[in-house]
Amino acid sequence: MFKASVALLFALFWFAVLAWAQDKDNQDETIKLKSDLVMVTASAIDRSGNPLKALKAKDFIVYEDGAKQKIEHFTSTEEPFTLMLLLDVSGSTRDDIALIKRAAKNFLAELRDKDRVGVILFSGEVEMIADFKDSRTRVEQAIERLTSTPGEDGYQFSTRTGTSFYDALFLAVEESPFKEVEGRKAIVCVSDGVDSTSKLDYAEVARLVEKSEASVYFLELNTEEATLAGLLRDSKDPEQLNFSPAQLKRYFDEFDADSIERHKPRQLLSPETKKKINKGLYEIAHREMREIVERTGGREYAVRSLNDLAGVYKQVADDLRSQYSIGYYPTNDAHDGRWHKIRVELKKGGTVRARSGYWSPGK
Repeated sequence: MFKASVALLFALFWFAVLAWAQDKDNQDETIKLKSDLVMVTASAIDRSGNPLKALKAKDFIVYEDGAKQKIEHFTSTEEPFTLMLLLDVSGSTRDDIALIKRAAKNFLAELRDKDRVGVILFSGEVEMIADFKDSRTRVEQAIERLTSTPGEDGYQFSTRTGTSFYDALFLAVEESPFKEVEGRKAIVCVSDGVDSTSKLDYAEVARLVEKSEASVYFLELNTEEATLAGLLRDSKDPEQLNFSPAQLKRYFDEFDADSIERHKPRQLLSPETKKKINKGLYEIAHREMREIVERTGGREYAVRSLNDLAGVYKQVADDLRSQYSIGYYPTNDAHDGRWHKIRVELKKGGTVRARSGYWSPGK
């Protein structure tokens, strides 16, 4: 009897071990499948530029590195999305805070009730003032508190502190709850894109943004002339602007690495040199924003004046409402750490805008 009991216990023990091992294998396979799923957010338009909102998975074709893929996951334009709104409140926007607040709140009104929104403000400092888990009312209140007037209650930002554009993107995709969001998500950033004070550089941040699976929309502010006017002011003028060391390095590395001008004190740069540097910095910023937009499947809008901001926000909201989420498991499942190209097409007519690729996990 004793031997039979021991044998039974032994058998039960091994049954439990085998069951645990099988369950662990299933969990590992589930994790593997989830991590290998490539998600693509796509917008489809007809020949007139109007969004196509009633499409099905069968209407799309997805290619990776030229090889056709099988669509395994598909959600329509009705799925809610999570949005991170980045507002550049530095430099020449100081006198337009009221307009920026009004346009941002009008943008919130364009979104659907189930859409979630977080808000990040940046000048030299970067701060997340509203979480996408907050109610819409809480988000609106946070925006309303924005001010540039010393002594007022609220979130204060100074024109003298610089622009930490790269750090704001880093906060959005790497150090906020936005990183853990699944499903449709987007970053909408209002800025001229000319960074001056970030701790991180473009190459570091761009790769993290590309890995975030968020579509990025840049509302590019037209501040080049205003910035140049500030740079050309007299050195005794309290409103004079100056280049940061990081900006000078970025410019000379890109355009004139051997120039003797790069070693001059900033205050001794000639007006002509300042004009060249300013122009070059805006060219770099425009290229960087265009690269991120192309790689994430977003869009870039030129904002000629802040008075145009409300209309541009409406275009962004319309575009977000016409996005589809498409998922597939790559036929090439090698974890090689490389950039893999994605192309999404419609079987019949129309044009698709989607991210151009993704970084495969490393081995």
